[in-house]
Amino acid sequence: MPNPLFQLLRYVRPHRKYAALTLGFGILGFALSFAYPWIIGTVVDVVTSPLLTFAQKKAKLVTMTELAALAAILNAAVVYGRGHFNVHLGHGIVADIRRELFEHLQKLSLLFFAKERTGSILSRFLHDVHEATSLLYTGLIVVGLDVVQLIIAIVLLASISVKLTIACLVLFPIYAGVFALLNPRVRVASERMHGKLTRISGNVAEQLAGQALVKTYTAETREAARFERDVRDHHGLVIAQSRAGHLVASSGEILVHFGTTMVIGYGGYLALAGTMTAGTLTRFIGYMLIMFGPVRRFAELNIVYQTSISAMRRVFRVLEIKPTIVDPPNPCREPPPSGEVRFEDVRFRYTEDSDEAHARLDEDRPDDGDNQPYVQRSLVLDGVTMHANPGEVVAVVGSSGAGKTTLLSLLPRLFDVTEGRVLVDGVDVRDYSLETLRSAIAIVQQDPFVFTGSVRENIAYGRPNASNEEIEWAARAAHAHDFIMELDDGYDTRLGERGANLSGGQRQRISIARALLKDPRILILDEATSSLDVASEAVVQKALEELMRSRTCFVIAHRLSTIRNANRIVVLEGGRVVESGTHAQLLARAGAYARLVRMQSVVT
Repeated sequence: MPNPLFQLLRYVRPHRKYAALTLGFGILGFALSFAYPWIIGTVVDVVTSPLLTFAQKKAKLVTMTELAALAAILNAAVVYGRGHFNVHLGHGIVADIRRELFEHLQKLSLLFFAKERTGSILSRFLHDVHEATSLLYTGLIVVGLDVVQLIIAIVLLASISVKLTIACLVLFPIYAGVFALLNPRVRVASERMHGKLTRISGNVAEQLAGQALVKTYTAETREAARFERDVRDHHGLVIAQSRAGHLVASSGEILVHFGTTMVIGYGGYLALAGTMTAGTLTRFIGYMLIMFGPVRRFAELNIVYQTSISAMRRVFRVLEIKPTIVDPPNPCREPPPSGEVRFEDVRFRYTEDSDEAHARLDEDRPDDGDNQPYVQRSLVLDGVTMHANPGEVVAVVGSSGAGKTTLLSLLPRLFDVTEGRVLVDGVDVRDYSLETLRSAIAIVQQDPFVFTGSVRENIAYGRPNASNEEIEWAARAAHAHDFIMELDDGYDTRLGERGANLSGGQRQRISIARALLKDPRILILDEATSSLDVASEAVVQKALEELMRSRTCFVIAHRLSTIRNANRIVVLEGGRVVESGTHAQLLARAGAYARLVRMQSVVT
């Protein structure tokens, strides 16, 4: 994996104006840091000089006071400019990375989202991105200036007294040894701390989504205890990182104070001996403190650096995941005109041989942990051939786990076939651009998804530019208009997360209105009425009949009574087509379909 710091720095280019301003103010502040020791040392020499008259001393003091006041004003400007423009720079990069990460996540297939927890993804997106850029907020640019400042301070110190300078520098190798010993511990602790926080985020998101189950199983105490253990473990990792990091910082403090002690003792002796003036000693001490400033900041910055590097690795690991479902080199961008669909000898298995399959957001892996052994999974679909003419209704039935939903997920390329082809109007779906293919297909699921937002926004999700008249037409056709008008604000009523303030039938009718407004050539109904009561099902069924008119439709249904009028019924068992025909034909054969009908009749 490339150095994550270098990867982060490439995001600076679009914000180079703010980087230049931050650098400019940093240079000014860097220069001003040397002004005060010089001013103070000069004042001490002026005050203690026996060679100057009172008037000369007074004039020089006024000049030094004016320079000190100017330096104070300039320092205030530096604090504002460096801080403000650094935030511009840092948060601009945060926004860019989050935007790129969000766009990249949307390119990943359902395989990735099926195995990764929402909380773990959110932890990368929100927490890790912020931590990755915290190094910029604390002044990555200023670190370079600190190095220059350290060098210049050493040169100035040596110009005053080589012996004192050597006395100050003698402890640097000891500090470097302590840093080399403890820094790997800081890095490992940072990796483990971030990994634990990701798992906590995943657990919390999962627990909040399952509140109904938690409450009905009276598991609040168990979940609270589990969370308390996670937080305690994370706290322990934070303390471990702090222990190692602050040991490094404390070694820096030893360096600073031992160096200062030696300068006070030996420098005072030189001043008493007359080989150094009090003002020169004052300047030396000031330059020495400037030299030790970067050492102190480096110790503190090291903790931030290791935390940021850990977070950067985790963010860039996600960005390096190659999407499995992508556009072909020269995609077909002409929408399918009629909606004829063919599945030709289709085989499918969930592959482990891809970046998406190898990704493990909840696990802490070393940089070379991507090379995991390839596991050959069994076929979910095995040699499926199926055909739907334009405008036909084809029902797909079978027991749970037969592969019905997986089969129809291949049509909009939510997954890609392992072998065989899926054709739409004679063109392999892998030859269409994803946008062209998916714009021609709508799916109505058993549990329809409703976004937080207004009813109007949810219906127009597939066509954001649709007019109010078109939205209302779709709602009327879906038998949703009447209940929408009974809501507090009609079409402008704000819906809760996942449409929690609507009934199942109401959510389903909004989903149907959304599909109607999209006006697809191909429609997939995946158990669209199986979770509804009898009254809701009757209303939704009428809406579905309107939606299915003049479209190629694939219907997955457990309630076989809803598919009697299908042009063709395909029966899947173990990922294979075992029967195909009309309702009457399949009953007459007394095979798998007839057996399913009899079983359902007994149950009902």
